[in-house]
Amino acid sequence: MTRMVDTEGRVIPVTLLKVEDQRVTKLLTPERDGYYGYQVGYAPGAEKNLTKADISRLRKVEVEGNYSKFIEFRTSAATDSEIGRAMTAELFQGVGAVDVTGVTRGRGFQGAVKRWGSRIGRKSHGSRFHRRPGSLGQNTSPGRVFKNKHQPGQMGVAMRTVRNIRVMDVDTVNNVIAVKGSVPGHKEGFLEIRPTNKAGKVNREPQG
Repeated sequence: MTRMVDTEGRVIPVTLLKVEDQRVTKLLTPERDGYYGYQVGYAPGAEKNLTKADISRLRKVEVEGNYSKFIEFRTSAATDSEIGRAMTAELFQGVGAVDVTGVTRGRGFQGAVKRWGSRIGRKSHGSRFHRRPGSLGQNTSPGRVFKNKHQPGQMGVAMRTVRNIRVMDVDTVNNVIAVKGSVPGHKEGFLEIRPTNKAGKVNREPQG
């Protein structure tokens, strides 16, 4: 993360997202796949580390690069993308806001206060109830703890989407996108970025 200064002199926190090498590896059609869309390959590596299935699918369509991860994007109609097309930051020029999806950072085993934001108890002498989760269940009826009770446990490492994030700048030379605020995940994690479809789109700037 870093910060930018807008035209009015306000300091805005932003996150710089690097668009890595990725290409279209497959076009999806309703006749074969049941819907329109396209598949993108990313995270290139050494060919010796790829599975035979991945090597076969890449060489079959003559796509350059040894991509080890793949993701699909559905569209409402046939796309004008071509197999082998590079997906760069240039695609986000003119986009006012985006939805960012990623896996959150792992926080380990946490208590109910940190994990769920539960209210703490009194800290006076003798209270013996500072950061405990509180009452869990009943005696005879139903004699068990209800499901989805907020209790201590593993926190983080979950898929989360932050919607309607304003796009502050697009650097097509360095393939970097600057978005307002923070995004899920750690520094070296992968993110899925889409133009926002949130109703209202309060952060979307008018496009020409």
